[in-house]
Amino acid sequence: MVRLAIGLLCASVAAAGEAELASLIAQAERQRDAQVHEVRSTRQYAVRNARWKEDATMDVRMITSADGSKRFEILKTNAEGLRKTILTRIVEGEVAAAAKKDRDGNVNANNYELRPLTGDAAKGAGCQMFELVARKRTRFTFDGRGCVNMKDMAMVRMEGRTTRNMSWLVGRAYVVQEFRKVGDLWYSSLNQSTADVRFLGTTELIIKYLDYSITKKPAVTATGN
Repeated sequence: MVRLAIGLLCASVAAAGEAELASLIAQAERQRDAQVHEVRSTRQYAVRNARWKEDATMDVRMITSADGSKRFEILKTNAEGLRKTILTRIVEGEVAAAAKKDRDGNVNANNYELRPLTGDAAKGAGCQMFELVARKRTRFTFDGRGCVNMKDMAMVRMEGRTTRNMSWLVGRAYVVQEFRKVGDLWYSSLNQSTADVRFLGTTELIIKYLDYSITKKPAVTATGN
């Protein structure tokens, strides 16, 4: 029955146009976000480079408000000097993007087409593979593949290479993003990016989302680890 439902949905998406599924995913995400008053998460940021003896790491408490704005607190870090500056600017960049309501990387009809890959095995029941085709060529969108939970209309995994360089210092990145369900909501569990960085060479950024504390509207709380 699950396979039949997935097949029917894929057929309906193809008939409606490749952008239709992206619209459904974006709509479902907005509906989930509308339930939330505040999200607190603990994240571990790590930057890895072969020139360094150990990864530069930073644990951060990130607080996201209902309007999407973010603020953060550094809990601990082993990084000093340039490496600490790099990590801090990465976190500050997330906060700044949220303040500007930057949605360039979101899965929606403006940014992506999703084309069913019917020959690929699904990752878990109810999850179907799709080709991700970027409509906008930005440093946040990429061409690649994604796995969609068809029941919740939520991304489970995305991976691919960004369509533009991240900056004049950082080239096009290969990105892997994974998501997990916390209560009845979906949030990031892993973000891994690898790119060539001027003066440093191949560098990897890994963000692990260790836990979540979610305050809903009204005061209904969900926690996940």
